[in-house]
Amino acid sequence: MTTLAVDTDARDLAGAEHLVHRLDEVLGAGRPEDAYVISTHVVREPTARFVAVLDWPGGPAVEELTALLADRLPDAYVTLDSPAIAEAEARTAGRLARYPGRRSIETVTTVAAVEAGSVVDAVEGLAGIDLEPADTLDLTGFARPVWREGRCVLLVQRAAAGLVPFEARHQIPCCSDH
Repeated sequence: MTTLAVDTDARDLAGAEHLVHRLDEVLGAGRPEDAYVISTHVVREPTARFVAVLDWPGGPAVEELTALLADRLPDAYVTLDSPAIAEAEARTAGRLARYPGRRSIETVTTVAAVEAGSVVDAVEGLAGIDLEPADTLDLTGFARPVWREGRCVLLVQRAAAGLVPFEARHQIPCCSDH
């Protein structure tokens, strides 16, 4: 497996998502959607920022991939030495932006279908929400599970439309209305 970290000094989730899309542009052409896993992690030193970790089973050699990213993403710092890599390998932290089964679950689906049709090990409800396998989830176009305690967990919450992902695609900045 080829594993490396890509740092573009992304300071918020929008910046992290932009980095993921840029990686897709470089890596995705002609490849299956789940050829690689990309997770984003908060790295605090020397300054807080989001770093993407790319895990690519059967992917190009590290040297080849590093050269490709250096050529196509000249503002990125590519490294094999990041605390984000250790988190991803241990499955203790990070949010998955690209993963096996992502496109098949980013729809209106059920808890059971998410757990059976993707890398997600468990769907968990926030605030004490009990979930049943047949519960309907609206993950239309956006589902970002997290690594936690060695497992891939998708957090969901109640909304007017039913159960939705805890993380929304479009974040509203704190205190945006005053």
